[in-house]
Amino acid sequence: MEMYRRTFAEINLDHLAHNIRVLQKSFPQAPFLCPMVKANAYGHGDVQLARFLETLGVEHLGVCLIEEGLLLRNFGVKAEILVFRGFDREGAEKIIQYHMTPVVSSWEQIEHLEAAASSPVGIHLKFDTGMNRLGFRPEEAQKLFERLWQNKKIRLNALVTHLFNGEDALDPQGQSAAQLRALHGVSQVFKPFNIFCHALNSAGIVSLLSLQKQGATPSHPLHLQNWGLRPGLMIYGYNPLGDKSLVDLKPVMSLKSQVGTYRVLKTGETVSYGGTWRATKESVIAVVPIGYADGYHRILSNQAFVVFAGKRVPVVGSICMDYLMLDVTEVVQGRDLKEFKDQEVTLFGYGSDGSFLSPEELARQAQSITWEMLTSVGERVPRIYTGQDAGFISEEIGGE
Repeated sequence: MEMYRRTFAEINLDHLAHNIRVLQKSFPQAPFLCPMVKANAYGHGDVQLARFLETLGVEHLGVCLIEEGLLLRNFGVKAEILVFRGFDREGAEKIIQYHMTPVVSSWEQIEHLEAAASSPVGIHLKFDTGMNRLGFRPEEAQKLFERLWQNKKIRLNALVTHLFNGEDALDPQGQSAAQLRALHGVSQVFKPFNIFCHALNSAGIVSLLSLQKQGATPSHPLHLQNWGLRPGLMIYGYNPLGDKSLVDLKPVMSLKSQVGTYRVLKTGETVSYGGTWRATKESVIAVVPIGYADGYHRILSNQAFVVFAGKRVPVVGSICMDYLMLDVTEVVQGRDLKEFKDQEVTLFGYGSDGSFLSPEELARQAQSITWEMLTSVGERVPRIYTGQDAGFISEEIGGE
């Protein structure tokens, strides 16, 4: 591919495959494994990852928007695509036309599907057990059963809920446990449909793995039934729980750039807009062609670190739309700057020297979350795919 600015996101397909296999081996009997590839696969490239996940035996994929599902279908993705966002009549028609599976959250959506369908449409029914965002109330279960039982237009396949505090899923008296009990109770109403339930996000999945390691705890709500799995963050290499030893995950994305030029500052000179950083001695500043328009947040100005020549160096001055600056004085001191021409810079992830800088650290500094760090990487940052199956991306999709 043509790339005139050496700023890119490196996507390691071997690491993605490793993370998926961890799930497949840990839960061979799971009724449903649905990696979430919404939001451009958390910034990793949705078409490329969806096509690659299919080669790993993944049969279900989750998106938020109908538009995201259409993009996957138009690039030949054959897996079942679950659309989690609501839809109107036109959206119902598109879902049916492109053989996607709607996650239904309202009576109006049922009406849209009944009006649009010429043959039975498979759906998943969402219940609001505490998130208070989308879904039916548990007390509506019987009425829904009556509406859907022997319905000639709609075929119910599964029940869904969304854990709003999955980090407490290990606590049998916690909020997640209460949600799981609620959905399990609802599922009893729908037993004649022979359905399954899915509720476990990454935090819930890691919690279940923890229970498996601890031994038999059959009374825990995580064991009420064989829950379906909807992993998001963990397939991209990050464990949302504090104990990182619970599961062996490998980060998939590394955000990299290359120094464009160096500036030598005199004592007292400032850097970037507003002059928020001032040199206390003669300093060497590296100018790197990546900025907040690429998803490296301005709030990280004067507080984040990156890896330069194998060393952590600080981001100094205000991050610009297209550039950021680094104080590399201590690393290059006494050496010829020509040695550092086109020096690689790792914003997060793995450097070519094996170093690693986690986006979790950046998230803390930005008063944000890891999910936002990954999904913020912008469209103008090319994704470059690596790993033993990287050729599949180039051959089947043409790369980016």
